[in-house]
Amino acid sequence: MRHFQRRSSWFVLVALVATLLSSMVPAGAQESAGVEVLRVDLRDDQARVAFQPAEGTTGDVVVVEAGGTTIEGVDVLPLRRSSVDAFTVLVVDDSSTADQVVGFSQIQQAALAYLDSLGSDTRVMLVRGGGGNPEVRPVVPFTADHRQVREAIEAMSPGGGSVTWNAIARSANVFDSQGDGLRRVVAIVASSGSASTIPSAVANGTLLTAEASLSVVLPQAPNLDVTELRDVALGQRGGDVYDVRSGESMANAASRAAAVHESTLLASFSKAAIPGDAFTLTVDYGGSSDRVRFSAGALSSGAALIPPALIESSRFDVLSGDTGALVAIGLGVLAALMFTFSMLWIFAGNDDSLNDTLRVYGVDQASDEQLAADEAFSSVRSRIVEQVVERAEQSAANRGKMQITQAMLERAEIPLRVGEAIAVQIGIVFATFALGFLVFRNVFVALLITLAAGMLPMAFLKMKVGRRKKKLESQLPDTLVLLASTLKAGYSFLQGIDAVGNEAEEPLAGEFRRTVSETRLGKEVDEALDDLAERVESVDLLWAVIAIKIQREVGGNLAELLTTVADTMTQRTRLKGEVSALTAEGRISALVLIVLPFMVGAAMYFMNRDYIATLWTSGALGFMALAAAGVGMIVGSLWMRKIIDIKI
Repeated sequence: MRHFQRRSSWFVLVALVATLLSSMVPAGAQESAGVEVLRVDLRDDQARVAFQPAEGTTGDVVVVEAGGTTIEGVDVLPLRRSSVDAFTVLVVDDSSTADQVVGFSQIQQAALAYLDSLGSDTRVMLVRGGGGNPEVRPVVPFTADHRQVREAIEAMSPGGGSVTWNAIARSANVFDSQGDGLRRVVAIVASSGSASTIPSAVANGTLLTAEASLSVVLPQAPNLDVTELRDVALGQRGGDVYDVRSGESMANAASRAAAVHESTLLASFSKAAIPGDAFTLTVDYGGSSDRVRFSAGALSSGAALIPPALIESSRFDVLSGDTGALVAIGLGVLAALMFTFSMLWIFAGNDDSLNDTLRVYGVDQASDEQLAADEAFSSVRSRIVEQVVERAEQSAANRGKMQITQAMLERAEIPLRVGEAIAVQIGIVFATFALGFLVFRNVFVALLITLAAGMLPMAFLKMKVGRRKKKLESQLPDTLVLLASTLKAGYSFLQGIDAVGNEAEEPLAGEFRRTVSETRLGKEVDEALDDLAERVESVDLLWAVIAIKIQREVGGNLAELLTTVADTMTQRTRLKGEVSALTAEGRISALVLIVLPFMVGAAMYFMNRDYIATLWTSGALGFMALAAAGVGMIVGSLWMRKIIDIKI
């Protein structure tokens, strides 16, 4: 017993360690957030790299590396003193909702504070975030006259619904008419944009297309749900969220945002210093660095700067990047398997200790107390397992699935009770959900994987039943010929079935032996043959049984009849083979079309996770796209299956 407990403890310990390791494996190298590259311009002989230090980041030295080579002769100056233009869209939330949350005067003062902190050369466009009109129009178009923008802000008054997302999306579209420059949208809001007719996902896509960043200034309001604004802002390169700190006003938060934007620097150096085979560039400033991708001879900004996965050199190199994700999945699977095995060992394992082995030979070294403890543990374990199985069987009986599941288990030759099979399926579902959430950190993805895993046991059962049925049907013609031969040799019908059960191949031989056993126990021959046809679920065997029952009623040459039936089955099998060969191309095409989206999706998840994650992080639009794709795949697969399914 102690040996058994120690072994089970080791299994549980290994499972827990594997789970912890899988959760600690890095999915890839993480970049520092202390500095962020906004654009890389390699269109001229002089390369220009604009980067924005995070709030509170300072430094005296800027180090630029391209392809691992440190660039010499880097000149750095503030962006406001360079020839690169800066364009800012200022979205002011003047909705009645914002006025009720914090008072419009605070939002107004914050907008003025941000404007006053900007450099005089920054072109500003003012847009209303309220008013309830989805057709947003600029209050003040792009201008370097900040006094005009200030007067327009002072003249604003609250009213109408919040159309923040419309304001962001439509103002981002205006950037293309302003030419080249650094593009920012700054939203000073106190509402969620509930009156917007443009969803956040579309606004996010508009910002990405315009290669503009989004910065949001938010007040302290416990009932204000601005999750979408936060997600969009933090998902943009150069974007950020500026919350009002304790004891701080919205005006101070807006001034901090402007200070960060005004701290943007421009590093200039000779383009000839970049190695010809380099495609990534790293900027180090104030102890922080940012690595981006660039295109030779072009302007790279926004999403085009997202670099490939970086694998840093360390003692855990093998755990970096996509390999780390695969290792995490492997360790998670190992943890689930070890945990399942340990539970099975606890509830269904055998005690193979030395005392149990010696007990066979009459040698028992265990004390009475230990024997009593062993028996008590076995009794408790049996009761727990039995209760789990009984509950599962009761649930299956209530749903009318008891007999169907039992019949399928019997046909698949799986030695499990219905309750045991259901308990195994439930265990797989829970283990898969835990593993999926552990690896992907997303409830929706974990539920999708769990749904697929929950269908696997039934799919496996149907596959086993189908294979056995196919094998039975392939054996049936030869078996009927063998039965006809025994009848010609003078055997009775039951003697012939008994001889076939001993001479034929499994699994059909076992079915015939069972039929003979049932007749010997008192069941009528016709009833035993009907049960045989029902167990096998073969149309060919059903025909043979019907032919045998008719012959037993009207008489005739049964051996000749069985030979004719066997020949008919052989011809049908040959015709099925020809049809299968002719439809092979269609079946392979259907399989490829069904599997391809999942394979491409998995590859994109590991190669460019942020890109495909938009499907489940962009709100209702992404889920609708997934649902539409799923429905289309189901309809298409059923259609193609119907085309190639030829009844014979």
